[in-house]
Amino acid sequence: MQDNVILGSIGHIDHGKTSLIAALNGFWGDEREDEQKRGITLDLSFSHLSNGVKNIAFIDVPGHERLVKNMIAGAFGMDYALLVIASNEGIKPQTLEHLKITYLLGIKEFLVVLTKTDLASRNTIAALKLQIKELFSHYNLNYSIFECSIYDNASIQALKEALFLLPKKFHRDLGCFRYYIDRAFAIKGSGCVVSGTLLDGNLNVEQKIWCCNLQKSLGIKNIQCHNAFIKEAKSGQRIAINLAGISHNALKRGYLLTKKGYLRGFNAVEVCLDLYENVTHNSEVLVFIGSLKCKGKVLFLKNHPKYATLKCDRAIFSVFGERFILRDENKTLGGGKILSPIGDPMKKKQKLAFLESLDKEDFKTAFSILLSAHKKGFGLISAMQRFGIPQSEAINIASEIQDCFVSTKHLVAYGKQTQQILEKIIHNILDKNPNALLSPALLSQKHAWIVEDFAKMVLETMHQRGLLNKEESFYISLSFKENIQDYLYKSIYETLQMQGFEPIAPYNLYESLDIDRATGNLVLKQLTREKKVIRLNHKLFITAQSLSQLLALMRKILQDEGYLELNNLKNHLNLSRKYLITYLDYLDSFSNIINKEGRRFKKDQLC
Repeated sequence: MQDNVILGSIGHIDHGKTSLIAALNGFWGDEREDEQKRGITLDLSFSHLSNGVKNIAFIDVPGHERLVKNMIAGAFGMDYALLVIASNEGIKPQTLEHLKITYLLGIKEFLVVLTKTDLASRNTIAALKLQIKELFSHYNLNYSIFECSIYDNASIQALKEALFLLPKKFHRDLGCFRYYIDRAFAIKGSGCVVSGTLLDGNLNVEQKIWCCNLQKSLGIKNIQCHNAFIKEAKSGQRIAINLAGISHNALKRGYLLTKKGYLRGFNAVEVCLDLYENVTHNSEVLVFIGSLKCKGKVLFLKNHPKYATLKCDRAIFSVFGERFILRDENKTLGGGKILSPIGDPMKKKQKLAFLESLDKEDFKTAFSILLSAHKKGFGLISAMQRFGIPQSEAINIASEIQDCFVSTKHLVAYGKQTQQILEKIIHNILDKNPNALLSPALLSQKHAWIVEDFAKMVLETMHQRGLLNKEESFYISLSFKENIQDYLYKSIYETLQMQGFEPIAPYNLYESLDIDRATGNLVLKQLTREKKVIRLNHKLFITAQSLSQLLALMRKILQDEGYLELNNLKNHLNLSRKYLITYLDYLDSFSNIINKEGRRFKKDQLC
């Protein structure tokens, strides 16, 4: 397996980026007819250079000021930046613009290539190097300078050797891949193909892909990396994916592909800003994140100069620490990083403390604030999106917090106040029904946010404090004195008997008695085995006594009126259709009943 490094070629228009890459690997990036006609790169171009041990993937971005949006889409996936400056022209506006953008996107290491050295004097080049030193002194960046001419093979070879010595960058593997589409197109005989950089995880051809923006599942026909088909792509690789189940016309630059269930989209995200220009509260901006471009507004948090809410015109499927760029129609205003990609219900003061802790990557404090804000617990399955950490690390952090209960099975964390809320729910159940048979399953059925191991912990704590008694697997009120199995048997049977011809569905029956479904099912099965209760369908169980009375009534209607159907049965039994139809269907099971187009007759009536 070769190491992969992604290198972005950036710089001012006509400074020789495309020519330099062609000299390095023989690939001329301006393939489009309009690019060749105008002699400039209009969109992103991709190629690579390999020595058998390392692959250098090139992203050649356009240098024209009107095409910065395309430049940003390419810069997002870079490991290193190849800043190209023509020796005979020096530092130009887009040199500065591209440097600002790559810096804001978190790229720390630059190879500054002085091209067209054959067109500049040694004095000019020396002066330019001093200007570059001054320029980079404003940024905390690492850089090396190379002098090159496409007509000087030795200079090109020296640059090649330097590229192959670049160390592979570490890419997070959080158990979930992310992939921004920067191009979508069709290939005859293959169908839809997309290109982009694989972020935060690996991808193999057996996996299903989830398109966040379309909320649609897609299949993979094949994956290609550097013109070779591969079974599995690694984090940090530039790959093309041949997708199944969709047309390329349905996909757009900026759409995010990932694994279903891992990322949620929000129109508003909390951010930390790094601004070059003056941006006021409620300013309208263009937001660039990944290869996505959208409109947004900047809403500063209590006039805080650093923290703000970024409100976008569409859902953003972002993750903690993800970088973005802010622009207006003419210039780069600044950028920053996502701190809170998930909308959380917080007061302003609480939110400020939350963002400060995230900015410092103090996740333990951030967890504590979330536990306070989420009164019904919060899911650790979102740890990758919230904090950029694996679920296992999130579990460890939550486990260190005092009075925090962590369900490792269901990946949910609950704070002390949530335990108090559940205790109050339990007291309310017992106030209404002192005979309730409490169990973790019952509480989980009543409230979806309660997972069973959390419910068990709270019930057991209340038992140890003398607030509940425990019999068998049930937690009961201190006043409950009956034998549990006798009580269950009697309660279910007597309730069904009391309901007569309108017995409620089993789950509703169990809910009314405050017993869990598994326990109720066992008792109901026993009653049906003993033929005290008859099962007419999966939702309708009636006592044998009530059914006998019902059959006697239906036979009388047949005798008196000559037939039985939905309407005349309803005249005698003011029941809903679901009961009437079930009872008529049951009548059809008798051999002496004939059903003719919905009317039931006794056989001897038709003779």
